[in-house]
Amino acid sequence: MINNFFENPIIFDYKKPNQEEINWLKLNSNPIFIEQNFRIKSLHSYKEIKLKGVLNTMYARAAVVLKLNQILEMLPNEFNFCVFDAFRTIETQYDLFRFIYDQQKNLNPNLSHAELFSITKEYIVHPDEKSLYEIPMHNSGGAIDLNLAFNAQELDMGTEFDEVSESSQTDWFEQEFKLEFGFTQEKWFEIRKNRRLLFNAMKYVGFVNYNAEWWHYDLGDCHWANTLNVTWFYQSMEKEL
Repeated sequence: MINNFFENPIIFDYKKPNQEEINWLKLNSNPIFIEQNFRIKSLHSYKEIKLKGVLNTMYARAAVVLKLNQILEMLPNEFNFCVFDAFRTIETQYDLFRFIYDQQKNLNPNLSHAELFSITKEYIVHPDEKSLYEIPMHNSGGAIDLNLAFNAQELDMGTEFDEVSESSQTDWFEQEFKLEFGFTQEKWFEIRKNRRLLFNAMKYVGFVNYNAEWWHYDLGDCHWANTLNVTWFYQSMEKEL
């Protein structure tokens, strides 16, 4: 199985869930602590940078954590998950939008507010923007940002978590290798292999990926539903905690 995950290219063609699978997702919708398994480590990235509204404990829908456990059962024991973020309060969503906007403003001081706002929206949903997602993905508890680690070392994915760059796109390393990209050929294929492993493992158990971010996956939320052309059902988890 793991060889298939490494070898299969990243293709965003997802299998539509059947009614039994949807019923299971609904049945396992209760909020739970992320670290139910010693092979799942919460890095709590937004607590580290002191964003507003971040909870002391990292939560997700039970279905999300159970699916991660399913993946870990298929992978050798040397692998574990590192979780950057899962459930996110609306207050944190606002503050993260501001954080990324300010980051882009520092990098691109000549851009207008409208241009900066547009760039920021490519990487984070503004809580007031309802045209795409009624409930921001992370606020639903169905979204998770993560990486795999091997022997406690995170796999090299070519960019940092939350890096706003073209190469953060999930399938960016599927293109033909070129020296001008700034990677050795050996490193290029290592990163491609690592991204394939994470993507194909998550896809296999029913997640969909937000393709601008190699680290972001969804289950039962608005983005998951839009991608699969089904009805979403994970409401805001904020009132359930």
